[in-house]
Amino acid sequence: MRTSGRESSTSMMLLIMILFYVVLLAVIIIFFQQILLNISSNQSIATIIGGGVIVVLPLFLLAIIVYNLVKLLRERARRRSGARFKTRLFLFFSLVAFLSAVPQASLSVILLNSIINSQFISQLNDVLQNSWHITLDYYQSKVNNLISFASHPFLASVSRGMHLKPSQVWQNIRSLNPELQFCQLFNGEGEEIFFSGDPEAHTPLPAEPASRAGLLPKLEKEKITLLRYLYIYEEGGQKYYLILGITLPSSFEEQAELLSDSRELFYQLFQFKDLVQVGIMVFYFYFSFPVLLISIIISFFLSEEIIRPIISLEEATRRVAEGDLSIRILCRPQDEFSSLINSFNTMVEELELARQKFQKTEKISAWQEIAQRLAHEIKNPLTPIRLSAERILKKFISASTGIDDAFQKLIKDSLQTILKEVENLDQMVDLKEFITELLTSYANHQEGVTFKIEELPPNLTIKADPQQLKQALTNLIVNSLQAMPKGGTIFLRADLVKKEKRNYCRIQIRDTGEGIEEADQPFIFTPYFTTKKDGTGLGLSIVERIIFDHKGNIWFESQKGIGTIFYLDLPVE
Repeated sequence: MRTSGRESSTSMMLLIMILFYVVLLAVIIIFFQQILLNISSNQSIATIIGGGVIVVLPLFLLAIIVYNLVKLLRERARRRSGARFKTRLFLFFSLVAFLSAVPQASLSVILLNSIINSQFISQLNDVLQNSWHITLDYYQSKVNNLISFASHPFLASVSRGMHLKPSQVWQNIRSLNPELQFCQLFNGEGEEIFFSGDPEAHTPLPAEPASRAGLLPKLEKEKITLLRYLYIYEEGGQKYYLILGITLPSSFEEQAELLSDSRELFYQLFQFKDLVQVGIMVFYFYFSFPVLLISIIISFFLSEEIIRPIISLEEATRRVAEGDLSIRILCRPQDEFSSLINSFNTMVEELELARQKFQKTEKISAWQEIAQRLAHEIKNPLTPIRLSAERILKKFISASTGIDDAFQKLIKDSLQTILKEVENLDQMVDLKEFITELLTSYANHQEGVTFKIEELPPNLTIKADPQQLKQALTNLIVNSLQAMPKGGTIFLRADLVKKEKRNYCRIQIRDTGEGIEEADQPFIFTPYFTTKKDGTGLGLSIVERIIFDHKGNIWFESQKGIGTIFYLDLPVE
């Protein structure tokens, strides 16, 4: 019983569902973060929840569950092995998944609601609002300071003679307003006369300087942000451009924007916290529900994985009870049921061997009974035949006067042949002489076939019924001839072998014929089994019985297209 294909399929599906579960969790986390980030935008929670994925995914998972439930109900209706146990396992795993999901969902929703309604959120919203106002006040104070100082009339008197002594004048200006951090002085042609301050604040005069004093556009550089004011004055008939400025850290703008977004987010959360609570609960349900469905689907595959070895054992046991001992169960080496399955396979193998031995013993007993009956039927007439032949021969010899010599010879030879054949039933067989005489009658039996004796010990004798031994060898030789319709060679040899402290004569009959089909080899000694159109299926069965009656053994080796060799082991006295 091969189950490796189903096992790999179920394992693959289980792995896919686990990966799908992990991916879904990742999607939930990312999507939930996006929901929180989009609260401050104009998108409503209802629009986000109405996404197609939220609707399609549970429906898809529900379809898988319904399919597996229908399949399970059909298995129960058909009373398939293990269906009831599989149902209990599925309900158990589903209950565990449900019991573990409900507390988590409840605690998560309660925790989120508690956080949203907590005083901490309100205080944090106030802190962000105050921080934002402080940031705006700080920025506006810098701008107001720059505008108020640069537009004051006394700057005209302080900056007088600056083109002559720029460093000294800049020090006077810094002493009046320490918040100023850099200045630039350009002549009427736009050429820079003087610069002092952070090198990062160094900028060229705008291509088209304003015709009057005023605040220049804010300039953001790599490391700082510049607040600049352009002051224009004339002295000695020449026009001069004086730029005074304040620097802010470059991160000021980024931090201010982040603070603004956070302020807006918490403001929206605080203002619409009831809607946010409902949205979070609905959102949590829509994403926890698919997770629960995936857990239920995984419970189907886990149930199938657990119950499969039990079902295989149950089906195999039923087939063994029906008489099929060829059943075997495959399992993974590290499987929890591997020891049980291996024990079952070993038990079935032993049962099969025991049945084969029993069938063989039963067949031997049946043939022994047949052989005894045949021997009884054959040997009963032998004594009167021998006595009659002896009396005829005696009378004939005493009354042979005057009878033609040729006729006398014919009568004597015939009677002596009868006596010899009767005596041969209990006679020791000289194997070389016996086989040589047997092959003489088949020397020219079939065109293209030759006989070759490879080895026959000259003094090898065995105690056997010559007629039965002749019948056995004849059947084997005839089978070899029929296996070589286009000709070939039949090899015969005999050797002395020793098995279990007993000496045996091993006769080998080998041909170069067509060979025996592998599928037919287990049945060739079975009575009435034949592959020939006109065969009876008793030839090799009789051969096997004759050899067994002589306390011997017979077996063969065969390969299609190469030939067959039969081995006959007969005890040597």
